[in-house]
Amino acid sequence: MKKILQPKPIAIITSIVMFLVLIGGALVTKTESGLGCGRSWPLCDGQLIPTDITFELVIEFGHRIMSGLGIILVLLLSYIAWKDYRDIKETKFLVFLSILFLVIQSLLGAAAVLFEQSSIIKAMHFGISLVAFAASVLLALIIFDVDRKLHTERIHIPKWLRVNFWGLFIYTLIVVYSGALVRHKYSSLVCPDWPFCYNDSPSVAGLNLDQWIQMGHRLMAGLLFLWVVVLFIQVLRKIDQPFIRKVWLIATIFILLQVILGAFIIFTTGNIFVGLLHATFISLFFTILCYFLMLARRSKLSNK
Repeated sequence: MKKILQPKPIAIITSIVMFLVLIGGALVTKTESGLGCGRSWPLCDGQLIPTDITFELVIEFGHRIMSGLGIILVLLLSYIAWKDYRDIKETKFLVFLSILFLVIQSLLGAAAVLFEQSSIIKAMHFGISLVAFAASVLLALIIFDVDRKLHTERIHIPKWLRVNFWGLFIYTLIVVYSGALVRHKYSSLVCPDWPFCYNDSPSVAGLNLDQWIQMGHRLMAGLLFLWVVVLFIQVLRKIDQPFIRKVWLIATIFILLQVILGAFIIFTTGNIFVGLLHATFISLFFTILCYFLMLARRSKLSNK
């Protein structure tokens, strides 16, 4: 049994599956496959193995299978982490967080099928899945002993940088929610141009509600990009620690690619692959941000 439950392979597989669950949820929304199995859950069209196969059913049913596998793997990873790595302070919190948000995510997914819900409620699903994914990845990093390999015990994160990380964490979740709301309101293409809704008439006067939602998301995403870039410049100027500089450079590249792909969603008239990459890079950025928050907490405690 011990040979089967090797921590590192389980950690890798769990992180991959949780990523697929996260992106699968976005794919369900983009392909309008949320009711691919009808108003039936956990069965699909009331069947354990559906017989009337459609494209929407394959997407939705595949997402459900992946989500079920994710629950099993997160529980398994949590058991391993609790048993063998609970001496690391963050382990217990991450175990609790990953299980809690995965359960909430699953319940929201079931509720979206069984009951008619507003787009505002449905948009919460992606953000909750994002937190569950990030918690799983952080558990994997603990199991791989990344901190010791990268000598993160030497890292000092000053108060001004810790405050920025926490602010970015909260604001990124708001931006993620606004992006999910755009998808669930089917507002991705309500503005035909970029960066303005109509480039020949930049005024926001006369826009309808869906266009306001789209432009609101663009504005918030643009401010997030500027915040990250300005912070990167400040890190280069004030932080003489190669690890922070290098990793925040990667985070800045991720947020740049996310903005570019957001524009290409318009240019390609809603290409699904571009949309999934758009969701991928904000997920990777958010995970790096969560890792910095963990390091920031340790840095704060070490300076007490």
